Amino acid sequence: MFEHRTHTLLVGLFFILLASCGGSGSDGFNPPPPPPPPQNTAKLPITAANAQDITASVLAAVTSSSELTGILDIVGVPGIGSAGPSLAKPFAAIITEVIGCDTGQLTATWDDADDNLELSTGDTFDILFEMCFYADSATTLDGSTSITNLVITGDPVNQIAPWGLAGTFTYTDLSATDVDGTAIIDGAIDLDMSSDDNLIANISLAVTSLTMQQAGVTETLSDYVLAQTIDLNAMSQVISADGTLASTLLEGSVTFETLDDFIVMGDENPSSGQFLIKDDQSSVLVTVLDNLSVQLDIDLDLDGTIDATMVVNWTDLGFA
Repeated sequence: MFEHRTHTLLVGLFFILLASCGGSGSDGFNPPPPPPPPQNTAKLPITAANAQDITASVLAAVTSSSELTGILDIVGVPGIGSAGPSLAKPFAAIITEVIGCDTGQLTATWDDADDNLELSTGDTFDILFEMCFYADSATTLDGSTSITNLVITGDPVNQIAPWGLAGTFTYTDLSATDVDGTAIIDGAIDLDMSSDDNLIANISLAVTSLTMQQAGVTETLSDYVLAQTIDLNAMSQVISADGTLASTLLEGSVTFETLDDFIVMGDENPSSGQFLIKDDQSSVLVTVLDNLSVQLDIDLDLDGTIDATMVVNWTDLGFA
């Protein structure tokens, strides 16, 4: 998996934690802090001077919203991230519980659609964060999210194979604040994940529109689809992502497309894969050379001729 170190938005994604096939059993929901404020000043069109920054911005947009689906932990589904506390289950169709944070609180409401007191198709969740501070990540969450359109097959809670879970996560003015500032997220993610044997997990995310505002910058990920296969036996991941990123920082939008799936071994950076980023005037072809370096081929006028080439390290793109 990747460890994200870029300075742009908390939307999109390029990875789901390997814990998607088994939670680590933490004592509670531990959200990550928002990223530091955007700092690169690259503006479209793509040139040799700004291709590295634009590539970093796009990769940031498609590597970091897996954390948003970690809200599954609150309702006791260890699908992504670690297994968090489950709601108490009194005999009622609609169950509401106030859960204390280190300071502040969150209110989780479970509409048990079929009154079976188990997570099942048709259930919904509404979660309201009220200045909910987590000391471990020094992050405060405020705002609301919901989980709807749940489709459950098998037992994803205990991950008894085969199992499947699909649903829609909707974020309404959900803010995350740490020492670097505040990020505000609005939009929705459709998640679909399954496993036949708890060794291979198939995961997809789809985003019609997901927007983040931070430090005066607004970025929107749209028409986004990610497909990922995690092989826990081989400790590998195969990943592809396609979509559009609009940014006030870039003063425009770019589309991105995976031409060759990214391969990730263990905790390393991708060791292979190819990714095309372009606007209506220019493009950069991102080719992974190995888990240390990446080649950027810039086409200044979309005539099919490479006008400039550079090799950069993954660290130059904000990855450890």
